[in-house]
Amino acid sequence: MKILITESQYNLIVEQNKNEVNNQLNWLRSYVSSPKYLERLRKEFPGKSEQFIQNERNARLNNLKGMENKTHYVRSIGKNPGSFSGMMIPKEREGEVYNYKTKSWQPDKWKKDEKGIDKKGHVYFEKEYQPNRWNPYPGFETIPTHEYGHIIDDGGARIPTSTKQKIFNNTKSDPNWPNYRSNGMTFDYESTPTEFINRLQSVRYLLNKLKIYNPSTNQFTERDYNMMINNPTIKDNVHYQDIMKSLKGDTNQKKKIFIDFMNTLAKRDAGKPMDDTQYA
Repeated sequence: MKILITESQYNLIVEQNKNEVNNQLNWLRSYVSSPKYLERLRKEFPGKSEQFIQNERNARLNNLKGMENKTHYVRSIGKNPGSFSGMMIPKEREGEVYNYKTKSWQPDKWKKDEKGIDKKGHVYFEKEYQPNRWNPYPGFETIPTHEYGHIIDDGGARIPTSTKQKIFNNTKSDPNWPNYRSNGMTFDYESTPTEFINRLQSVRYLLNKLKIYNPSTNQFTERDYNMMINNPTIKDNVHYQDIMKSLKGDTNQKKKIFIDFMNTLAKRDAGKPMDDTQYA
């Protein structure tokens, strides 16, 4: 059975899709500017002065300045189209990355790319994300939020050690596929702090778009969580799937950890176990 839509409905869909990359970029700007983001930064940097918190927020906002002119669309990022949907090039590098060719850990360094996908502070998307040709693979629609999120935290360089410790304590890493190492903590790809946090950002964007939860104004509650896990669009999203796969524990433990991450990230001291009564 064919579903028919009017020309005006079709044009509206095209216009919405055409603006989707900018919608996600502008949503991030709005979220980072919000009081809730500032509140969560205070919890990520306990004991820091208010001036430090304001400066950190401003630095993250400044990272997003002019991104419209630092966003590029290419046929393929990897060897074949579809192997990577998007990529950002950090201005700063920190920690160590695992080299599978030499089977050794190496300091993360900038490398020249033969395709020219190497400009620091720039973002690259494959052609299906082009505004006039928006057609991402199902479940990958939040790639722009994810990549621009890396821009915000400078590829992880701005993430405090206490946040890395909390992610390390509450996620599983496949020991056969190491990716990133910092301060004695080893992470696989999905649990690498900047990867994990910016999968969370993608879920926040989707929750806001679906009018389930507004992260700029509200605490994330158990009710929000239950609506999220039962929403088909969320369940099909690759970033949501990666997060749930990475979290430790049974169903209830995953719920408590997820809610806590959404609201605090680094609220408690590093290494302190989560209190089952404090997850909202």
